[in-house]
Amino acid sequence: MRVLHAGRVRYEISGSDQEIALAHAMGTSFVELQQLEFAVISYLSELAGSEGALFDVSFDVFASKTFGNLIREMNRHDFLKSLAEEMATVKLKRDFFIHKFLFHRYGGARLTLDAEYEELIRDAASLGDLFSQTRAKFHDFMLQNAPLAMLAAKHDPSSGELIIVESEFSKRKV
Repeated sequence: MRVLHAGRVRYEISGSDQEIALAHAMGTSFVELQQLEFAVISYLSELAGSEGALFDVSFDVFASKTFGNLIREMNRHDFLKSLAEEMATVKLKRDFFIHKFLFHRYGGARLTLDAEYEELIRDAASLGDLFSQTRAKFHDFMLQNAPLAMLAAKHDPSSGELIIVESEFSKRKV
């Protein structure tokens, strides 16, 4: 049995377990990506709602947009332009993961070499970490800069406990 460390996960692999480990790494990365996209959609719909639109309508509108269109929506808000530029880089990696991750590199054929599986598992875990870190950065940026009064739950980096954080915008209100 081999041990493979990929991102924050430790896989114990024997025989066909490498296919299961790859499926797990890809699934985890996909979930992280979905959480990132949901965060972007949620905040953009809140911004639209603060401008007078109904939440349900704006959420559905943003949820139907592509990731590229969400970045264009971010560019419509001056305070989000720098973050939108960073998101464009993440979008390239997101598009690769969604559309080409397996087929681009290996032609979609069944993998046979352990080294190929290990590389794919590490790459998938790395993309999952990128999506997770981007979501956290986006969330923190919005709490600091968005013209929205909001509360959010965050993990305290030192204790790991879940704490409630108030947005800077709501703190500025008198």
